[in-house]
Amino acid sequence: MSHPSMPFSGRGIEYQNIPVKNGVPFWPDLNLAEFQKQRALPPNMDAGVMVIALLASVKEINDALGDVVRVHSAKGYAMAKDVLGASAGDENELTAQYKKAVYARAKADLMGEFQTIGRRDTIPGQEGSDTRESLLAEASLVLRNMQGYGRVGIYKI
Repeated sequence: MSHPSMPFSGRGIEYQNIPVKNGVPFWPDLNLAEFQKQRALPPNMDAGVMVIALLASVKEINDALGDVVRVHSAKGYAMAKDVLGASAGDENELTAQYKKAVYARAKADLMGEFQTIGRRDTIPGQEGSDTRESLLAEASLVLRNMQGYGRVGIYKI
């Protein structure tokens, strides 16, 4: 099942409603359509390629957030959506941060795929601001925040 959307061109975009089970009950399950919409992925990109990127990203982010799960679980929270904090609709700050980190990391993994998909010529200076490096930095910043670290780390040698 797909979710159509109307871009500026007036032609519908078919987002692919494919559930992605998390594997760690604390974190929310994801959906390919949400990833496609939030990260403005080309609608003609192969769904299988995007799902693989999401699954790999979920694994990496879940591994990095093991201590976060343990801390919240010790406080009695069985799921991220139950942790107190800012919220809107079905999202709270923790689930939103989680999705942001996963989606940024997954899109970074897909950046090489964009060059193989036919695209219109861009207007100089109007290219997207997403680069692989900026997406990985975004994911790292969100992870650091979720882990309770500041924006910058200083290491002694």
